[in-house]
Amino acid sequence: MPKRLPTPEIDDGAKYLTVVNPYPFRPNMYLPKPRELFAQWIAACIGPSIGPRYLRAFYHKPTSPGCIIVEVDESLPSFRVLLGLHKWSEFLKNSKGHEETVSGVYYCTYGSDRDVQKNGWLRIDVEDGWFLKPTKACVCPEE
Repeated sequence: MPKRLPTPEIDDGAKYLTVVNPYPFRPNMYLPKPRELFAQWIAACIGPSIGPRYLRAFYHKPTSPGCIIVEVDESLPSFRVLLGLHKWSEFLKNSKGHEETVSGVYYCTYGSDRDVQKNGWLRIDVEDGWFLKPTKACVCPEE
């Protein structure tokens, strides 16, 4: 019997990042509120006005509650801004108890959605309703 050909690589136009110690702390991604908070935080790190546009999905694994894999569009202009450490005290209004807590964002070793899901990570698609709608500027009336 002939051996099956390997599955060709899929270019899905995405980049994958690993978030260690994500905000909120050890989120239960089966609940809607932690999903929404995490998506809002990652979008704010990208840039509040452009973040939701480039954030596609994220992945969680129940056996790895301290890590989340984020899928962003490869056309994201400020990709390097995401990499590195993000102090919680810089974005929380009341950071009591979290003054020294940081989240780390690093390159992910997986290169496609298929690789991520094949290794047991569960996909959560980002929903538009998690973000505020952009407001339209109104013209001042003439005097």
